[in-house]
Amino acid sequence: MPESSILDTAGPGPSHGYLGRPSISFGPFRLFPAERKVERDGVALPLSSRALDLLIVLVEHAGEIVGHKDLTSRVWRDLIVDSGSLRMHINGLRKALGDGTAGARYIATVRSQGYCFVAPVSRQEHPFHADSASSKSVMLRTLALPPPPGRIVGRDEAARAIAADLMAHRFLTVVGPGGIGKTTVALAVVHAVLQEFQDAVCFVSLGALSDPAHVASTVASTLGLTIQTEDALPSLRESLRQARLLLVLDNCEHVIEASATLAEQIFREAPGVHILATSREALRVDGEYAYLLPPLECPPSDPGLRAEEAQTFPAIQLFMACVGASGSGFELSDENAAVVADICSRLDGIALAIEFAAGRVGAYGIDDIARLLERRFGLDWRGRRTASPRQQTLHATLDWSHDLLCESEQVVFRRLSILVGPFTLEAAQAVACVGFDEDQLVAHVGDLVAKSLVSVAPAGDGAVRYRLLETTRTYASGKLDASGEMAVTAERHARHFLRLLGSVSDAGIDPQGAPHASALGECLGDVRAALDWCFGDRESGPRHAALGIELAAAAAPLLLQLQLLTECRQWSAKALSLLGDSDRGTRKEMILQETLATAAMWTGGAGEDVRAAIGRALDIAHRLGEGSHRLRLMAGLHIHLIRAGDYRGSLAVAEELTSAARDSADLTYMAVADWTRGASQHFLGHQQAAERDFQAGFGRAGPRNLHLFGLDYRVRALVPYARVLWLAGRPDRAMAAAKEAIGEAAASGTSVDVCFSLLYAAPLFLWCGDWSTAEAAIGKLMQHTNWQALLSFHATGLALKGELLVHRGKIDQGTAILRDALKAMKAEGHVILVKRAACALADALMRCGQLDEALAVIAEAIAETRDGEEALELPELLRLQAAVLLMMPPQGEMQAEDCLMRSMACARRQHALAWELRTATTLARLRASQGRHEEARAIVSGVYRSFTEGFETHDLKAAGQLLCELDEFTGSAATLGEQSRTEDPRHPKAPSR
Repeated sequence: MPESSILDTAGPGPSHGYLGRPSISFGPFRLFPAERKVERDGVALPLSSRALDLLIVLVEHAGEIVGHKDLTSRVWRDLIVDSGSLRMHINGLRKALGDGTAGARYIATVRSQGYCFVAPVSRQEHPFHADSASSKSVMLRTLALPPPPGRIVGRDEAARAIAADLMAHRFLTVVGPGGIGKTTVALAVVHAVLQEFQDAVCFVSLGALSDPAHVASTVASTLGLTIQTEDALPSLRESLRQARLLLVLDNCEHVIEASATLAEQIFREAPGVHILATSREALRVDGEYAYLLPPLECPPSDPGLRAEEAQTFPAIQLFMACVGASGSGFELSDENAAVVADICSRLDGIALAIEFAAGRVGAYGIDDIARLLERRFGLDWRGRRTASPRQQTLHATLDWSHDLLCESEQVVFRRLSILVGPFTLEAAQAVACVGFDEDQLVAHVGDLVAKSLVSVAPAGDGAVRYRLLETTRTYASGKLDASGEMAVTAERHARHFLRLLGSVSDAGIDPQGAPHASALGECLGDVRAALDWCFGDRESGPRHAALGIELAAAAAPLLLQLQLLTECRQWSAKALSLLGDSDRGTRKEMILQETLATAAMWTGGAGEDVRAAIGRALDIAHRLGEGSHRLRLMAGLHIHLIRAGDYRGSLAVAEELTSAARDSADLTYMAVADWTRGASQHFLGHQQAAERDFQAGFGRAGPRNLHLFGLDYRVRALVPYARVLWLAGRPDRAMAAAKEAIGEAAASGTSVDVCFSLLYAAPLFLWCGDWSTAEAAIGKLMQHTNWQALLSFHATGLALKGELLVHRGKIDQGTAILRDALKAMKAEGHVILVKRAACALADALMRCGQLDEALAVIAEAIAETRDGEEALELPELLRLQAAVLLMMPPQGEMQAEDCLMRSMACARRQHALAWELRTATTLARLRASQGRHEEARAIVSGVYRSFTEGFETHDLKAAGQLLCELDEFTGSAATLGEQSRTEDPRHPKAPSR
């Protein structure tokens, strides 16, 4: 059978249409050359093989003389046949046809030349034939249909949806950018529905066509039709009118008009034909359903992504499948999962691009693949040797699409590449408007969307956003660079986003600005790109320093609000370093100094650079009469002084803030002033005053989500308030307040708030002996500090981790961590928790018998207390000093007793009942060891009776247990609880013996 034939005969079966070569009719006969079959009045005519071959040759050349030599070479090929044998077979054929009977003439002999078929013939151009129920059915052989693809990743749902829509609506186009996998999915669909068409499928690849005029003839040729007219479409349409088959038109985009016309006419006039097309743009004709094939899903950006989770995403699955096929030996692990996810995301989930990148892992390694992608190398990586030229590289794939654009579309396309994130029509007009009016530009953007070069997605505000896929944008950016328009387009881009940010330039640091910053978050990538361009170095300096400074001042508050602190610090410092004389002392400098101080505070520590930046901004705010900025800067200065351990200085700032807030009659800042006073009083050891100030602030209905200097001020108030409650002897309420602070911080969605709440709540959980809650809080704290590079929290978080390890019995490991953490905290100037860490380290050293070092740590912590201040932790430091001394030779007992008496007095001055209980418990054990059990019992019971809650916390349980032990020695008949109820009905019953 000739290779171009697409017919095979099948056994008996139900009647259905079939596709083959044209049939040829003469007299009562009908010849089907492709089937090697002839019928007389619908009944098969038995002919020998040679006779049938002779008939086919003569009929196909009807009216022409076919010489002896031609006939014998066509029928007998290489055999030598004499004229007598040929004449015998011709006579047999004439007899079978009834040549000469009733005047019928079919084959004439032309003397000395050959034979001629002389009967009139009619070529039946449409190839579909309705057999009778008893006839053999003929099944289409799926010639030109590629084999089914291997396992396709992440496309099962798409294939099912396409198949269902195709069967329901008859005409569907799979639309998507080059390399996304349209043909692969289409082939999967075709092979899935083959039986629906009884294998009658015709796959037509249009990729190699260069002339749209050949679309119809290419389809006809693939179908096996012989059409001799210049315009093949009418004959093709007529031939398919009665057909039942699936017609697949692959790669229509470069011959889109001709493909659309053909598909629409066949859809209208051949109701048994289903059409499945693939194209980078929809055909946009009557009856078409378009299915936009999405990229393969990639994991969200997550530095902590685990391999097990990553492998649930189709893009990762495809990447690893291709890596495996390349034989590189690379395996996905928790250590590299985030890198692989980033590669797939950079490639936009485009299947072809992922295949190319995966194929290079063996040559470069996974980390270098990621780096090379940043430098555009991926566009020229080569794919399968057997792929079509346009899919050998990503560059070739995109060239194919680019060359189909008209010149003005190419201009808009390359200018849009300057936009690195989702963009609006307004942004498109800003960067690509030169040479086009608004209507033209909108039309061109729409055309680029239709041609799958620009993606579109709905936004939360009901509008749409546009985006170039990263691979497409990289390609278009190369075109922009080559055009010489890069600089002017980049400047238009930067000025557009400056205008956009300008109206809310204070958004990130104004208490009411958060919604604006959130809404502007989607333009972050473009702001970064614009800053990079403005500050990018040339031989003569930055490309556009003045524009960059303006943009940095507008963007830095946004970066703060989005908690991008390292970037905020970088851009603020860069802009300040380039300030000219005309910009110094301006509002612009004030904002940059404030944002620099805020970012540096949380990413670096409490250094003098932070103090200097706040001071400079305060001077400018005072000179410019910027009242709200001055209040905010004072609140920021208070945070800095507290972190630096200057508690008296912080109280002075709090009093100044109180006065300024009253003058402004701003209730928000009056609450902030209350809270700042409360924090200062707390760290100075004035717990009753602190509690009053905190409650006053909460009583003003303190605002929620009030961010000052990168920190939610209500969260900032709740955490020290919880510590005040614990010190005052109300541990249950303290735990509730701490958990409320953590919850509000989590709801704010900012890492600084989360870290702050966890950092100051975790010690409370440790004080209460709630190890599991403390462990969860510390773990989450360390996770956030690692992800967000919040160095100011890292060392203190490590100290908490070390303390927890000591409590868990891992004393050596915990001690080592505490030593390193304490050293780092001092280096960073994070004084606020140094004494807390010193207490934990001294306790750990005491537990492992390193008593001299423990005493040295305690002595250093006490000596670091500022003149005139009584540190919050002083009672605990003195108690620990006593505990260490008690483990030393007998002469240490007298010194220990003195330390305990001083600790008790200090705790009472601070109204710190929690510290007093700890000291009382230690002192009572000393008295008991001296045989003074009644005195010991009186010491601890006197403090214990003052508690009304928290009896399941660590210290109260220890004190209760000690009382039970002492009762056994004293033989006390009355329980502590009975005595307590006699004295004060609010006191609960003490634990039973």
